[in-house]
Amino acid sequence: MNDSDSDHLLELAHGYIEASLTAEQIAELEAILSGDPEARRIYLDFLHDHASLHWDHVRALGDEEVIEDFPPLRARRFPPLWQVFAAAALIALLALVATRPEPRDTSFATMKKTEAAQWESGTLPTAEGARLGSGEIDLVRGLATITFDSGAEVVLEAPARLILVDAMNCVLERGTAVAEVGESAKGFTIRTPSARVIDYGTRFAVNVDSKSGATQTQVFDGLVEVEEPESKKRIALREGQQALVTGASLGGISEGVEEGTWSNPESPVRPKGPGMRTLTTADLGGADAYVWGGKPTTHTSETLLLLKNGLGNDAPHRKAFLRFPLDTIAPGQIAEARLELRFTPTGWGLASHLGDSEFTVYGLIDDSLDGWDAATLGWSNAPGHDPAGGNAMRKDQVRELGRFTIPRGIQTGSFGIEGEALEAFLNADGNRRTTLLIVRETSETRGGGLVHAFASSRHPTLAPPTLELNLSEGSKK
Repeated sequence: MNDSDSDHLLELAHGYIEASLTAEQIAELEAILSGDPEARRIYLDFLHDHASLHWDHVRALGDEEVIEDFPPLRARRFPPLWQVFAAAALIALLALVATRPEPRDTSFATMKKTEAAQWESGTLPTAEGARLGSGEIDLVRGLATITFDSGAEVVLEAPARLILVDAMNCVLERGTAVAEVGESAKGFTIRTPSARVIDYGTRFAVNVDSKSGATQTQVFDGLVEVEEPESKKRIALREGQQALVTGASLGGISEGVEEGTWSNPESPVRPKGPGMRTLTTADLGGADAYVWGGKPTTHTSETLLLLKNGLGNDAPHRKAFLRFPLDTIAPGQIAEARLELRFTPTGWGLASHLGDSEFTVYGLIDDSLDGWDAATLGWSNAPGHDPAGGNAMRKDQVRELGRFTIPRGIQTGSFGIEGEALEAFLNADGNRRTTLLIVRETSETRGGGLVHAFASSRHPTLAPPTLELNLSEGSKK
């Protein structure tokens, strides 16, 4: 239909509404509408526009009575053909709208909580409360808790990569996942590159080594089955048991470790920052060490200073000791001071078994105790420390200098204290060598919690414990 035909059709349509058409013109209109789909579309659009304008006019009149005289219609046994076509078109349109399917919700999980989380490439949303369907998430820092509609909950501990499949299945490509599965989700399965871990209502942890692909599973409550995919062989793990699957080898069952190894420490080199006078525990006269008590453990380190406040007095506990030489700085000459500790992962214990962790830095106030030997320092003879309790201190031998907090799930970074209490303590030190004690006040919420650590003076890449000092004018060398 060209422009001329369209204009003629609109003239006929307008005339019909105004009741000004002759019988011949009405017959012509019906013939045009019955023979041309495009004409019917133009006619329906015209009727729609006219009706809209009419009702706008009616609304503008308010409560006034509106009376219109309509011409008598020709009596017909059947409706005009164009009305049949128009009605059919309208019915088809309504049917299409009514039967058009609503978008299907394909989500089956929720990002319940994130803690100090940082993400890399992935296909799923990472905001708290976001609904999740099939896809991937890649957590490079912190913790992320995902709840599945089936009743399973998975906590990812960075670095970790998880693929969500459906409400009963996910794939852990690398890293650590701690799962708690309710009765409704029995059979919930975590697949890895080397194993399938099938739950039967329990709480357990799975780790995939990023280099070898080996799968470690440890059960805290309940029962799981671990399957080697090629042979289909399975072993059942119960509370307190663990197993390791390497390649196509399904290892045996062993007793779970209190501080299971769940990650490989990988820490960047951090150079010393310029600008302030620095003293370290590696300087002549300096020293650093840690002491431990509680349950026996094989987790020791020559390069790290370990910290832990276990669940109960019999659990593993660790405290760190630092000595700095101040003999090159006269008393009262320190204007500003900051203690810097470079934290790095140990790989021992689970971050999800611990909340935000608060640490206290104490200063040893008895100068006669500064001569401790790192080689012989132990739980029973460490100065300022009370061996009767996990984080207990001899309050008559120490002074609190400050506190710092490491957020839940964070294991790397530079942390420490600064301020007037530290400056005053250093300035007043009598024998010009000072001992600081580092204690984790926060206890784990469940056994097997994370072991924190910071670099010692023997660490091959990270800077040792450091005092950054700004000296008052006239004392800088």
